[in-house]
Amino acid sequence: MKLIKHYDFTSMTELSDDWNVAVGEKWANKELQQYVNDDKHIFFSDGLVLQATLDDDDIIRSARIHTRDNFHFTYGKIEAVAKIPSGKGTWPAIWMMPNENKYGHWPRSGEIDIMEHTANNLDRLFFCLHTEKYNHRRPKEQYYTADIFPGITKDFHTFGLDWKEDEIIYFVDHKEVARYQRGENGKDSGHAGWPFNHPYYLILNLAIGGTFGGDVDYDMFPQQFIIKDIKIWQ
Repeated sequence: MKLIKHYDFTSMTELSDDWNVAVGEKWANKELQQYVNDDKHIFFSDGLVLQATLDDDDIIRSARIHTRDNFHFTYGKIEAVAKIPSGKGTWPAIWMMPNENKYGHWPRSGEIDIMEHTANNLDRLFFCLHTEKYNHRRPKEQYYTADIFPGITKDFHTFGLDWKEDEIIYFVDHKEVARYQRGENGKDSGHAGWPFNHPYYLILNLAIGGTFGGDVDYDMFPQQFIIKDIKIWQ
């Protein structure tokens, strides 16, 4: 494999042109944060820091960035070195969405979640795929959870994914933790069950609360999701 992209956030003082900053409120999943674009919530300190804060009016602000239309790829290996927060109600994620809706709007064209963590379950990581037939709104989800990471929030870890035509494999600190195969266990092998054959872009965000983030400790702020490095090979 050849390294095709390297974001060394430890050597940056501003985001490269690949990255867009999302701004707004009323996001999906009943999340509580407003996403903003300022140097209090997106900054560099030996890595890229996405910070969530609470102001005197009980408004939660946080950050979300993505590479839509600027950088996207199909198949390959990705590794991200990051430290996830431990405050109750935090929901950091490293994930991918289709650059174009080849099969229709979400979830028809798919979603690949490289890593999700909710601090209401401190030792648990989520490794999820979403498709038309298998997503969190249907009874047959396609996801894997692992409760084998005591102290996962205390240090930096490497979150990896190997995306192949018929298989997606997840790694934590270079050890395999989950594997999905196209058509496994009688699942739909067409695009309704496996739409992962077209370009996806990257998303990094720190959500707060909502249907997945859960109850929020309002005394925890500020909270930081720190990403040191992202590499992509093909």
